[in-house]
Amino acid sequence: MTYCDLHMHSTASDGTDAPAALAGLAADAGLGAIALTDHDTTAGLEACAAACRARGIAFCPGIEISADRHAPQLAHPGPSVEPGRGALHILGLFIRADDPDLLEIARQLVAARDERNPRIIAKLHDLGVRLTLEEVQAAAAEQTQGHRIIGRPHIAQVMVRKGYAKTIQDAFSRYLGSGKPAYVRKDRLPPAEAITAIHKAGGLAILAHPIQLRCADADDLAYVLTRLKDAGLDGMEVLHCEHTPADAQRFAAAARQLGLLASGGSDYHGANKTVILGSQHVPISIFEDLQRAWRAQSNISQARD
Repeated sequence: MTYCDLHMHSTASDGTDAPAALAGLAADAGLGAIALTDHDTTAGLEACAAACRARGIAFCPGIEISADRHAPQLAHPGPSVEPGRGALHILGLFIRADDPDLLEIARQLVAARDERNPRIIAKLHDLGVRLTLEEVQAAAAEQTQGHRIIGRPHIAQVMVRKGYAKTIQDAFSRYLGSGKPAYVRKDRLPPAEAITAIHKAGGLAILAHPIQLRCADADDLAYVLTRLKDAGLDGMEVLHCEHTPADAQRFAAAARQLGLLASGGSDYHGANKTVILGSQHVPISIFEDLQRAWRAQSNISQARD
């Protein structure tokens, strides 16, 4: 069976492999299709697309956008996540990389990230972790080859280099992750705005790693997914590196029940995570189903125009 991987990151955001290098890694992994979904940027899409064409790999241009998990419309009237907990990320698949509205939203999200980084570093200082913004910027410059998306993984890299954490995951587990002592929540888009921006850019809006929503129970999950579908959500990741087989089954069932498309990917970040590209063994049929849905949506949009 041929597989695909529809969630990965490059040096354009917080991965450690250049966009063009992902095509070779995908070929080595036996993948027939990939999507590059960097955080808040489309900067790596052109290079990755060209490399995929040379390798005969189908390419899906994408992006990953942070949205507000605690937006009022997602607040279940029953038990829900603790305030400040949970994350909501939305993938845009088959987007136009040069869409001006999407690029403006990406610019705003990068600005919010840049504003958050000094606050995280200040919290780390209060905890006895001594590093500077300049050290983080230098680490990011080494990795990102000139791209300007700087975030928590780059802070974690400096922490590892200076001996404050054993690994990047250790830095997140003890300091930088949601709910940890140095965590700072950055401004996020209302979910409907993120979904609308992806649709305006011609793409499908896919909920990334629903496990990270941290829903209190099945009713809470159903409520949040229904509200997101009402806002235009097209699908959700069923297969993901953080999903157990039982998680994948219940998310697949939830997607079927709501008429949402299924997607999947490794969430590969290179050396920044202990995740292997293609490790989720996502059937190529999932890519083909998404592509058909995207083409149908594009035809409807063109007919309306």
